Amino acid sequence: MKTILLLFFSLFVLSGCKPEAASLPDRLAQAYGVEHFTQVKSIEYVFHVQKGEKQVARHWKWYPKERRVELISPQGTVSYQQASDLTEKEQKMDARFVNDNYWLLFPFHAKWDRDNLLTYVEKDAVSPIAQQPTTKLTVQYKNDEGYTPGDAYDLYLSEKNEIVEWTYRKGGGKPTKTTTWEKVKDFNGIKIATLHQNAAGDFRLWFDGIVVE
Repeated sequence: MKTILLLFFSLFVLSGCKPEAASLPDRLAQAYGVEHFTQVKSIEYVFHVQKGEKQVARHWKWYPKERRVELISPQGTVSYQQASDLTEKEQKMDARFVNDNYWLLFPFHAKWDRDNLLTYVEKDAVSPIAQQPTTKLTVQYKNDEGYTPGDAYDLYLSEKNEIVEWTYRKGGGKPTKTTTWEKVKDFNGIKIATLHQNAAGDFRLWFDGIVVE
């Protein structure tokens, strides 16, 4: 019954959307250079997040073709192979990596994960922070997928299909966090928003040390 209801819900959502709902994730990914990703050997970056006085930093190097992840620290480098048989320690590290990598490359994940997503589009939406006219692309993970099943993201897009702001909704419920997408930089054709912050100014997330090979 659960499968039937999920299928019905998926069909209902998709049938209620305009035809562009299916293609907009592709255009979003293209706006950030997804076609160049096949040439990527590795991506190295430092993820920073500051909430009030608390600050966290994690230094990653990812080899997507090899499905290998490295966590680099002054104490040394720890690596693991992305697979279904991770140890408990590797699962915890992978959960952190997935979180940080989604902030880094979410436009690509919206395309890569499309089989696991419910997707719909709202024209003439207003962005929550800047209150500017945008197109809202909502993607929601299915209830049996990933570390946080059912999570939804409202992406507020410019005319160039680039993210201006986004809202994360844990479990698909009410807004959990809304931030900007700022300071987009080009790394060998891969465009990355290097700064995200909320309206109150008490949350800031940024990337540095980015190297794309």
